[in-house]
Amino acid sequence: MKATGIVRRIDDLGRVVIPKEIRRTMRIREGDPLE
Repeated sequence: MKATGIVRRIDDLGRVVIPKEIRRTMRIREGDPLE
């Protein structure tokens, strides 16, 4: 996976937000498993 240059923080529950534009580009849907 290539670098996007975007730094994201981890919230109190350990979650990372993936921006909508990246999800759309990579065709990641709500509920898709990620590794």
